Amino acid sequence: MAETTIYDLPFPTDTDPVDVAGDIQALAERIEAVLPGLGLPYFTHEVTNNSGATIAKGDPIYATGFTTKTTVAKSISTDIATFPVIGLATTSISNGSDGVAIISGIFTGVNTSSYTAGNILYVGTTGGLTATKPAGGSGAVGVVLKANSTTGVILVTPPKGNGTWGAVKAGL
Repeated sequence: MAETTIYDLPFPTDTDPVDVAGDIQALAERIEAVLPGLGLPYFTHEVTNNSGATIAKGDPIYATGFTTKTTVAKSISTDIATFPVIGLATTSISNGSDGVAIISGIFTGVNTSSYTAGNILYVGTTGGLTATKPAGGSGAVGVVLKANSTTGVILVTPPKGNGTWGAVKAGL
């Protein structure tokens, strides 16, 4: 019989006081400690940019089709046709080039200097990321774990929920 490993990951329960920033920081620290040991700090997917424009590092992207890889373009919150978001570009991907998207997990080395730890990130009105939930709607795509211009960290999550602790507990 396989041994079951129990991870001591914090998450709020119905009786926990609400401390969003503190709870996210504690969760991030525990996740960073657990995932590298498993060799799984994040999940990625190889993609091809066929959008006609360069996709910047950290841009939310959506699937547009498939050739030899999933073809992608930049998601924009004001255009429902650019959803659902499948992940964030790990590097700048020029048109016609291959790249990698972080589908979920810990995205390190990204510029998060315009945010603070605990900010929930959404797709921006012109693409990219924003900590302001767009009026037209955009599911949360991540949470800032560390704000820094060169060593920033985002917890990338599949977009669903409404940016509340209920959504975070349900997988964001």
